[in-house]
Amino acid sequence: MTIYKPLEFSKTLRYYLAIYARTKLPPESEYYLQSLLKGYNGEKDWASHLNELPDDIPILYDLLLEVSQSTIQIDALCILQHKLILFEIKNFQGNFSADDEKWYSPSNKEIKNPLNQIKRAEPLLHQFLKKHQLHIPFDYYLIFVHPTFVLYGATHHEHVIFPGQIPEFMDNLKQQTFAPQRMHTKIIDTFLSHHKSDLHLLHKPVYHYDQMTKGLFCGQCGGKMKRKHKRTFSCMQCHHSATVNDIVLSNIKDYMTLFPERKVTTANIYDWIGGEVSPNAIIKILHNHFERKGVGKSIHYIEFK
Repeated sequence: MTIYKPLEFSKTLRYYLAIYARTKLPPESEYYLQSLLKGYNGEKDWASHLNELPDDIPILYDLLLEVSQSTIQIDALCILQHKLILFEIKNFQGNFSADDEKWYSPSNKEIKNPLNQIKRAEPLLHQFLKKHQLHIPFDYYLIFVHPTFVLYGATHHEHVIFPGQIPEFMDNLKQQTFAPQRMHTKIIDTFLSHHKSDLHLLHKPVYHYDQMTKGLFCGQCGGKMKRKHKRTFSCMQCHHSATVNDIVLSNIKDYMTLFPERKVTTANIYDWIGGEVSPNAIIKILHNHFERKGVGKSIHYIEFK
């Protein structure tokens, strides 16, 4: 497969993880973060299946579209020769049950029926394709990826794939062939150009710069990073390794996301990362990845336009 938009942390997930790494989140925000992480891990699991597709099939992950003042989130999109396949991924665990339109969690609490999400999105996607003159049909599948997921009382639905059905589904999908045409390029460009990457906050935690722990933190789990070698740091929690350049850059982006009103200067970043890297190294990273503004003591950096 050819990935035109890779699977990455959403801005919302990065935002909450950046706060969680450095200060205590209120319970409702921490619960929301764990929900986002669980969803991301489910998408990552599905991405590992899609990696088995032929190399030339285009794939786009985590799209957010605005149609008729409503939003549609697409976890994964495969572009086949004569149709699109869209996936909504659920990482539910345990024994769920369904009674007609109502779904219940293992604790017997009523939850949102995920099929309704697809029913709502389908007409909006038709509108989107028609508006942009993309004359191609699509199938929309709800995929349950966690091996422990069971849904009692479920009625047959051809666009719902349960964990045990994934191997057969993927075997059929892997039989697809693809020869790129101009129409496919237009489809990719249209979806990418209309993707909304804005930060969407259901709960905005209260936090203050002075109350945050300073240092370098892992972009994968929020754990504390410690220097492993001269050029690399390692996470004390998940053992993820990153170069000095990558981990400092990741923490600079956290700083810019959490404190857009504060200037990005060498001194401010040196303080933010707890002095873990020298000012000269910080200057080099800022110079390579950001646009410099001002002169003398007023030098600061902004993102390239």
